[in-house]
Parts: sequence; structure tokens; C-alpha cells
Amino acid sequence: MSTVDLPGTSPVTGGTSTTHRQRRLSPVRAAQYVMMAVVLFFAVGPLVWVVINAIRPETEIAAYPPKLLPRELTGEHFASLFGLYDFGTYLINSFVVSIVATVLALVLGTLAAYAMARFDLRAIRAVGELSLVAYLIPPILVLVPVTQILFGSGLGDNRAALAVLYTATLLPFALWILRPYFSGIAVDIEEAAMIDQCTRFGAFLRVVLPQAVPGLVSTGIFTFNAAWSEYLFASTVMTTTSKLPANAAIFLLMGQMGTGSWGLLMAAAVTLVTPVVVLFIFAQRWLISGIGDGAVK
Repeated sequence: MSTVDLPGTSPVTGGTSTTHRQRRLSPVRAAQYVMMAVVLFFAVGPLVWVVINAIRPETEIAAYPPKLLPRELTGEHFASLFGLYDFGTYLINSFVVSIVATVLALVLGTLAAYAMARFDLRAIRAVGELSLVAYLIPPILVLVPVTQILFGSGLGDNRAALAVLYTATLLPFALWILRPYFSGIAVDIEEAAMIDQCTRFGAFLRVVLPQAVPGLVSTGIFTFNAAWSEYLFASTVMTTTSKLPANAAIFLLMGQMGTGSWGLLMAAAVTLVTPVVVLFIFAQRWLISGIGDGAVK
């Protein structure tokens, strides 16, 4: 005797199929989606509003009540930002200082993290713990003594000194983020490389370092972002206008433009955020794997 399969039922049990049951949205899952949407709105909403105001005319920005979507698009704010106020110079200063600080922090942090992971020496452990304590101190507490040291030694208003200062503040972060990666790499592969006539440093370069690439990329992104967005030391140490990084120059622009040029300020904010967003997009694969490996290891 043959059986007839009804739509949406299982031929064996006659009930609703597993696929159909999985498509049902439970109240708990629906509440989770709603909470995620609310969090996403508050996280991304201000950035979307900044982008909208950067591409709409000043008359629409000052209109009341404000409208969500612009009726007219314009690029005059960006043209004025780079033409009248020479914002490109500030961006170049930020790129130079941030890249130098990131490279130095990665190189020094990689060597120090490898030493802490491979050599169980009391002195190395003490230096690492002291660096962590120094990283936990709020920067505002050391602003005055650091500024006095820099200007007293003739290094004030110097972009190289600012890059070294960023390196010193970001080095503990890079050290303690990279340490789990090197601790999770088996020592046997290094010993096998050294048996094959490879020095310890050669084994580190050829065997260990390639396996820590996800950690290096993720650490480099966060280090670059911290140096790129730093404002306290940049606005205090740098006194010449042409040497200011872009994030410190925005406050200078606010003083020059006043409160009647919100479009220019929004354009400056979009320009400042764009390099970091692009960096996160291109390095997303290494960033996700790097965070996951670091948490597990």
C-alpha cells in the first residue's frame, strides 16, 4: 500500500520536516535580532549622519527640522577642506607618525614577546610586567612630565619624537597581544630547524614568524588605529601648525571656521575615518583569525 507525501511533511513520520522547523523564528532569536539591530543603529548611526552631512549643502545642514536624506549632493566641503585649509598636509603628518610608530612597536614587540615566550628568565618577566603596569597608567597623568622631558631635551615640536613617544606607549600593548601567539607555537619545529644547521634567529625568521602572521596583522591594525586617533600628546607636543597630525588639526579648524561650517568638520571627520575603515576591510581575514587564535592560545 503506497503512501502519499503531503507538502511540508516527512515521508517517514508524517510531521513537519526538519527544514521547515528550522525556518521558524523563535521569540528568543527574534529578540536577539532586535537587540543587534538596536546596537548597530547606535554604533553606526552617528557615522552615517556624519557622512550624510559631509555631502549635503550647508543650508540643508542648518535647516530645521533636519531631514535624514539630502535633497542635493555636493563635494564643496571636501574641496574647501583640501584647497583652502590644506588638510592633506595634516594627513601626511598622521600617516608618517602612525606608520613609523606601528613598525617600531611591531618590531620591538615581536622580539620582546618571543623572548618572553621562549626564555623563562626572571628579569624578562619583570620587564614585561612593568611594561603592562606602565600601559595601565592613564596618559593624562604622564602628560606633564613627558612634555617637560621632551621640551627640556630640545625634542619638542618634533614629529620623530612624537613617533617614538607613540612607540613607547603602544609597545606594551603589542608585547602582551603577541606573546600568546609565540607561546602557542610548538618549540619542536624550532629545534628541528636548528638541527638542520639553522641558528635560533634564523629559525625565528623562517619558521616561527610566518606562523604568527595573523597575530602581527591584527596587532598592527590596532596599533595603527591607536596612533592614528591619538590626540592628547599630539596636541600638546606639537606646537607648529604645519606639523600637526590630522586629528589634532580638526580642533584647529574648528577655531578657524567657527560653528557655521559643520559641513567642513563633517568632511574632515569622514576623511580621517576612511583610512582606518579601508585598512580594516582589506585586513579583515587576518584580523578575525588573529583575534581568534590569540584568544584560544
